Amino acid sequence: MTKTGLLLKCLKGYKHKVAGIVIVTVLFVFVNLFMPLLFSFLVDQVVNGEPIENALVAKIVASLGGIETLRTHMYYGAILVMMTSVVICSSIFLRGKWNGEVSETLSQRLRDRLFHHLTLLPYAYHVQANTGDLIQRCTSDVDTVRRVFAGQISEFIYSLSTLIMAMTILFQIYPPLALVSISLLPFVFLFSIWFFIRNQKAFLIADEVEGELVDNINQNIAAIRVVKAFNREVYEAEQFDKRNRNNRDKWMNLMRYIGFYWGFSDFICYSSVLLVVVVGVGYCVRGDITIGNLFVFMTYQTMVTFPIRNLGRLLSDLGKVRVSLGRLLEILNVPAEDIYRGETPELRGDIIFENVSFQYDDGNQEVLRDLSFTIKQGETIAIMGPTGSGKSSLVHLLTRLYDYNAGSIRINGTELRDIQKQYLRRMVGIVLQEPFLFSKTIYDNIRLSSPNAREEDIKRASKIASIDEVIVEFDAGYQTMVGERGVTLSGGQKQRIAIARTVINQTPILIFDDSLSAVDTETDANIRSALQQLNKNTTTIIITQRITSSETADHILVLDEGRILQEGSHQQLISQKGLYQRIYQLQSRLEGDKA
Repeated sequence: MTKTGLLLKCLKGYKHKVAGIVIVTVLFVFVNLFMPLLFSFLVDQVVNGEPIENALVAKIVASLGGIETLRTHMYYGAILVMMTSVVICSSIFLRGKWNGEVSETLSQRLRDRLFHHLTLLPYAYHVQANTGDLIQRCTSDVDTVRRVFAGQISEFIYSLSTLIMAMTILFQIYPPLALVSISLLPFVFLFSIWFFIRNQKAFLIADEVEGELVDNINQNIAAIRVVKAFNREVYEAEQFDKRNRNNRDKWMNLMRYIGFYWGFSDFICYSSVLLVVVVGVGYCVRGDITIGNLFVFMTYQTMVTFPIRNLGRLLSDLGKVRVSLGRLLEILNVPAEDIYRGETPELRGDIIFENVSFQYDDGNQEVLRDLSFTIKQGETIAIMGPTGSGKSSLVHLLTRLYDYNAGSIRINGTELRDIQKQYLRRMVGIVLQEPFLFSKTIYDNIRLSSPNAREEDIKRASKIASIDEVIVEFDAGYQTMVGERGVTLSGGQKQRIAIARTVINQTPILIFDDSLSAVDTETDANIRSALQQLNKNTTTIIITQRITSSETADHILVLDEGRILQEGSHQQLISQKGLYQRIYQLQSRLEGDKA
């Protein structure tokens, strides 16, 4: 997608209003330029009796009864001035109204498009993305585009049409003075081009630095517990201060360009006005032009020079839009994840891994190697292994957050790659290792995965997760607000609410990605017992580091460096030498010491 294509899509249905902005702006310029000509005519021809040289004006005056009629009925001129003022005011009103409608609609559609696209981007993209930078693009960069359509586009049309119309009129009145009036304009224009180029580079640097600053704020607020736990407040404040100073310096550099531009361009513009006044007075004394014509030149010179000066600012803002649209397209041009294409077979929970290998795109070695095992419907399988052994990667494959590089994964005989992602993720419930709760009530957080769930369904899921008794003790019960990221709850409470949020759907496949580690062993046992009673046909995969969580499993896999090191039941594995036996002995010793 191109920048122009993006704007046209977001302006669909509003292009007629963009055209309307152009029309009323040109009309405003025309009528605004007509006003000085009207005053000149009233002063020179009506009051001073100067001859009418323009044939069209002579015909209009004749149709109104001649110059004497106008002289004796001066209110005709007053009425014409009032009518002109009404047209000017109406043009200003319509331009402002349509500017607002177009810019705010564009901003809304851009943000909607960005957010929707971000939710559809692959998980791998979000793993590598800078959150603060994404926020910066969805807010500041979108607002940069909005501001241009809120006024700068019409200002650009105003400046350009004023220049063309005014110069046409001035050259018709007296070409020598018209040449004087435009003699310094090329310098303003060339200076504007230079400013546009330098300002665009400076803005890109400042925008990226601001994104880093936003990311720093986002990280520190999200990790405030860690910051306080390790007494890092002063250190983080110092680091933020460095980034903030860098952000200030980059924007100050941009402001220096802007200040220099305004100062120097003002000098050129006022010099141009002074030149017209000095030369024009000389022409007027010699009788080459009338006082009314000099008034027109002086008025037009101000009306033309400063809009041309503003072209530099407008070009600068258009340069910012070009940068911002480029940053937005960097997101929108990333291919979205296709979650709708694929088969939707009946999934009961029979899973077969056959020679599966997987490597991350940014990795240099396989994290899963030639993995083969079978899980039957209704079985509970536990997966253990040291950190980095590939346990979580295996879960990522089952939910198709990533696709395997080699081998085959089949669920009830259907190849995993052929199953529609949206359907698969609805059939495979997963409780993540790090639960995320939204800043809503406990009730809303639990029914997040099942918006149509009834109150009894939510309470039943809470009882399975052993959290119902805790919730009812809160003052507001299920209507208790959990705070951002669930900050008001303990780790175990957050984990159990996350479990309730998953089990409410009663999916045929249920995965616990080391998500029982935050609860005590008794609660862990209660949750697993409740799950077994809930639906004996549910296939359950428990990734854990705790022997007590795995000992009741039908089958246990021990992974190391992406390979299956051991497999069997709890009794089989504790009787054979290996990693599982060592973990069992170590944890048993620790439990004995506690006792």
